[in-house]
Amino acid sequence: MQGNLTPIIDWYNNKTYQCPQCHHDTVASPSRWDVYTCCNCATRFARFPRLQRFLRHVGVTCEFCTERHPVLVDGEPFGFLRRRHNGIGMYTEHQFEAWLYATDGSADHRGGVRYLNSRASRAEAVADLAWRRSMFGPIEDDPSPVLAVVADERFYKYGPDVTEEQRDAFLDGTLEAYGIGVLRAFAPPHPRRGQFHADTATWGLIAPSGLEGIYTRAAPKSLTAYAPQL
Repeated sequence: MQGNLTPIIDWYNNKTYQCPQCHHDTVASPSRWDVYTCCNCATRFARFPRLQRFLRHVGVTCEFCTERHPVLVDGEPFGFLRRRHNGIGMYTEHQFEAWLYATDGSADHRGGVRYLNSRASRAEAVADLAWRRSMFGPIEDDPSPVLAVVADERFYKYGPDVTEEQRDAFLDGTLEAYGIGVLRAFAPPHPRRGQFHADTATWGLIAPSGLEGIYTRAAPKSLTAYAPQL
């Protein structure tokens, strides 16, 4: 006996890339032979709902939710973040999924990646990746603090605290808004002892673009003026 699945409805004919229920952009390139799921309201829709038994169910496919944001460790690929919607309509919030590139051949997801956790902020998701490396990296169970560079989407690039030089750099793509700070391990008796968290007292604001990631040894020279001491 099958469970009570969300009914499949006809897609939005005027704008096929939008959800027919909430009109959220949720399909990059719609196909007539697929069933899609809206990431905003969980509505399932297809061009031919009556053929649902014979159609491929592809789930959430919008570019916003499936785009990968790489997280490097000392310049080497380690994992990535992915944004997703959490909630419905005006109550929608964004969470950040932390994914790990699996190198042991036992990935639990297609594409050789492993899901770790979902967090409310980028810094928390990056901290999960840092903890994973400290537990199973070259030096296992190493809670030493590490430096993290995390894109800060809440930073107002054109606000009154931004200089004209920085504003010009934002426009030509040579400068981005980042949070730069130290990830430290929770100390006992905290229930998350050994896992990392963002040390807000060390968090900065601005850095050159292209440096998002985790640094366990030494920060790049271009970060020297911004990075706090470990």
